[in-house]
Parts: sequence; structure tokens; C-alpha cells
Amino acid sequence: MKPIKFIYFDIGGVLNDWSDYFKDATKKFNIPYDEFKKLWLKDDFADDMTRGKITPFDLWKEAIEKFNLINADDFNFLESWIGDYRPRKQVHELVYKLSKKYRIGLLSNLYKGMMPRLIEIGIVPDINYSSIVLSYETGFRKPEKEIYEIATKESGVKPEEILLIDDRKDILEVAKKIGWQTFWFDEEKIKKSVHELSRTLL
Repeated sequence: MKPIKFIYFDIGGVLNDWSDYFKDATKKFNIPYDEFKKLWLKDDFADDMTRGKITPFDLWKEAIEKFNLINADDFNFLESWIGDYRPRKQVHELVYKLSKKYRIGLLSNLYKGMMPRLIEIGIVPDINYSSIVLSYETGFRKPEKEIYEIATKESGVKPEEILLIDDRKDILEVAKKIGWQTFWFDEEKIKKSVHELSRTLL
């Protein structure tokens, strides 16, 4: 492994467990979970939200209409969604340790309104990030080459000096093609992944 000067962490799947997403809202309003997920994936809703073209509020408005929800207009869907995430404390501890030795950044496909709250309630570690590159702000999403190019420029280092930690192999493959170093974070073996990163980087 070549010397690393900058580490980018993915958020969902690495810094947090997002597998229970939409569980709170669907339970509260008695919406079939699979049907809500179909709505989320319909007509590239998720893609548009990731790119910042629409907001979580737009998804909720669509849900109100589709499922004939009553007394749902004032429901804070974004806060509910964020509340479904669970921090991965072992990974957070690693981030704090690494931040004393490396410059740290975030590179994530994320939605408007989430970032400040994710840090505020401890879903994302509260450190002084050197760069935060989010899909909804750039209009590009991983694994599109453009978002990696933006992240490279933001890092201020050479591509080969960047390490990306992500749970999706397709995202890592593109990073490799532009010269980044990569680490696949195995969600099924969190302790092992954290141990390997600690052994290599600390």
C-alpha cells in the first residue's frame, strides 16, 4: 500500500446501519413497507433525491397522496428517516483515532437536509472534516466518475494518496480506476473490517 494522506469514508453502510430505513414512518401510518419502498424506487425517485433535484419532503408528499394518509402533512418525515439510522460505534471510534493521523473526508450519496442532523445526533462522527462531498450538492452520485474527480480536487492530494472506505464494490471499482486506494467494508463482518483498517492505518 502506498502512503495515504487522505481517507474518505462512506456514510450509509459504513458509519451507520441504514437497514431499517422507513420503518418508523411506515409503522406509524400503517403503510405496507414493501409498497413504500416501491414508491421510493418508482420513476427514479431515489436517483433524483440523491442528485438534489427533489427533497425527502417531496417523497413524503407523494406518499400522502398514494396511501391516502390522514394527519400526515405536519409529520417530520426527514427526522423520522434519520431516526431509523443506527451509528456504528466501532467505526466511529476508528474515525476519531484516524483523524489524529490523517486528513478525513466524507464521500456519500445523500439527501438534502440530512448532513447537519446526522452529525448533531451522533450518526456521523463529529470531527473537523477536511472535505465533505455529497451527491445532492454536486449533482453527481457514486459510482459516477465526476464525483470522484470533485472529491480528488477537494482533497488537495494526489489520487494515489487517497483511500476510500465503502461497503459497495461497484463504487470502489471506479475509485480504483482513477487511481485511488480502496477498502471494502464488509457489513457482515464489522469487527473484522475495523480490525483490518486499524492494523493497516494506525
